[in-house]
Amino acid sequence: MLETQHIEPMSRRHGLSLTVMGATFMLILLGVLYWLGGRGHLVVYFLFLASLVTTLLGILKLREPVYSFSLSRDSLHFHHKIGGWSLHWSNVVRIDQPRFSVGLELTELPYIGLKIRDYDELLPLITPRLAVHLLTEQRPLLAMALRYQVVTRSQLQDWLIEDSHYRSASGRRYEGILAMLANRMSHLRQLYGYDLLVHESNLDRDTPDFVALLRRYQSANSLPPEQH
Repeated sequence: MLETQHIEPMSRRHGLSLTVMGATFMLILLGVLYWLGGRGHLVVYFLFLASLVTTLLGILKLREPVYSFSLSRDSLHFHHKIGGWSLHWSNVVRIDQPRFSVGLELTELPYIGLKIRDYDELLPLITPRLAVHLLTEQRPLLAMALRYQVVTRSQLQDWLIEDSHYRSASGRRYEGILAMLANRMSHLRQLYGYDLLVHESNLDRDTPDFVALLRRYQSANSLPPEQH
């Protein structure tokens, strides 16, 4: 039986090291600045600013959730600093890395894609704040589709600000920001074949390996209990 597994994202790695290193250099440079008096100020100031940027980068990394995903026998959980979402494996139709076919060339995107069976299981779990973040975060995917000529410019302009009304397959009505997110998910399915796309920076390994891990959990869920 597969045990619950928590995924620490690559985007959070080295956060503590960067913070400590940046802060240490800042203190050292303050001492150097005092010792030099009026000499070499520009160089020291430049190095101080670089150390400050390093410290801030480390702090931003540490502000991210410790885990980006939690995988259990029954469900998949995604964690974000402003919310999260959860899906039962039975509600996941397909998991893969999205690809674009341009002529004879196949381009892999730096995302994992999840095709969902029922939006009604997902949408009520998403906070309005997270929905706004997802809509903003997904805009580059629309621009990418335009660059590869998968969508027209007029379609892109319509989809940048989604319709605020949505009716799910079961007849449930959504209004406002959740409806906009549902419409965006439908458009992403048209473009890429998946409703949710998660950037590879949230993973702890190469994208194909993470896809294989998710599929292993999904397959285990489809087995009778005695075979887990």
